[in-house]
Amino acid sequence: FASATGTPTGVYDLVVAVVTAVVIVLAMNLVGSLLTSALIVFPTLSAMRVFKSYRGVVLCASTLSVACAALGIVVSILASTPVGATIVTANAIAYLAFGLIGRAVR
Repeated sequence: FASATGTPTGVYDLVVAVVTAVVIVLAMNLVGSLLTSALIVFPTLSAMRVFKSYRGVVLCASTLSVACAALGIVVSILASTPVGATIVTANAIAYLAFGLIGRAVR
């Protein structure tokens, strides 16, 4: 994505690969593979619906991931639901919302 937009990707590729690897290794032990993949994929796809720049996607996806995780934890405590499923549901709702926002912007 970054290469297609003209951003030099050498250092970015290395940093993103290392950070992603560390997050996946640590998260697999804590929350499982389904939640780990949802936390990585959903926010990125959501951000790509609205932002076109590499920097915008990265900043939005990281912020959205933290916000959905916090919201999912709070809602799961209040509603007595499983934490992992509630976080994935929050990410799915955010994906739908960002899809609507992306259509409205276009």
